[in-house]
Amino acid sequence: MMSSWIKLLMICLIGSALATGLLFLSFERKPRIHARHEVCVYAGSGAVLARDVEHALERLGISYREVDENFIKSGGLMDCSALIIPGGYTASYVSTLGEDGFEEIRRFVKGGGLYIGICAGAYIAAERVEVEGRPRGLGIIDLENVRRRGMGLVKITITDMSHPLAEGCPKTMSIWYQNGPYMKPGKGVEVIARYDEEYAAIVCSTYGDGVVVIFSPHPEGSLERGVDPIKLGTAKLLKNALTLTRR
Repeated sequence: MMSSWIKLLMICLIGSALATGLLFLSFERKPRIHARHEVCVYAGSGAVLARDVEHALERLGISYREVDENFIKSGGLMDCSALIIPGGYTASYVSTLGEDGFEEIRRFVKGGGLYIGICAGAYIAAERVEVEGRPRGLGIIDLENVRRRGMGLVKITITDMSHPLAEGCPKTMSIWYQNGPYMKPGKGVEVIARYDEEYAAIVCSTYGDGVVVIFSPHPEGSLERGVDPIKLGTAKLLKNALTLTRR
C-alpha cells in the first residue's frame, strides 16, 4: 500500500513540475559561475613603464589584463585579484585617477585585493604623495616616502628571509632602481628589504582584508636599459608578491 502512495506522489510531483516548466532533464548540479579573478596591470595615463611589468609577467608565465583609469573608476577592479601600479609619472597618476579612482582602489584592497605598487605606485600608496602640493594619496599603508633621483643597479638586503616575498631569493640582491622613494615604514608595516639602516626598499602591510606590497626599486627590470629581471633574479620577487593575494 505504501509503495502505491509513493508512486502516486511521484506522479503528482512530476506533473506539477511539467506544468510550471521546472522539470530538469538531468539531476546533475550545474557548476557555479565565479567572477574572473585576474592580475590587472595599470597601463593608463602616466604608466610609461607598464610594458616592463607586462614583459616580466609574460616571461614568468603569469597572465594579466591591462586596465586604465576608466576601468578603475567604473568599479572594474572587483573582478581582479591583484592590481599592479607600475613606474611612471606620479603626478599624472594623482590627476588622472583622481579621488574617484583612488577610492575605488581603496575599496578593492579593503575587500581583499592585492595592491602591488612599484616606484610611482609606491609614491601614491602613502597618505601624502611627494609631488608638488603633497596631495592626498591612497593612504593604504603607513609610509613616509622620501623622494630621490637616480638610475642604475643598486644593492638591497633582505631583512626577513622567512617572509613569502623572499622565498628563493639570496640575502643580498642587485635590482634596478629608477627614482623610487626611500621609505620610512610606520605602524604595522613589515620591512622585507632595505637599502641601508635608515631606509626600506621593499615593504608589506595589510589594509582591511587586503594586502599591500610596495617596491621602491623595479623587480621587473628595464627593457629600455637592457636589465633582465630573470638573470638578476628580481623577477622572483614579483612572482612571490602575487602569491600574497587573499582573493
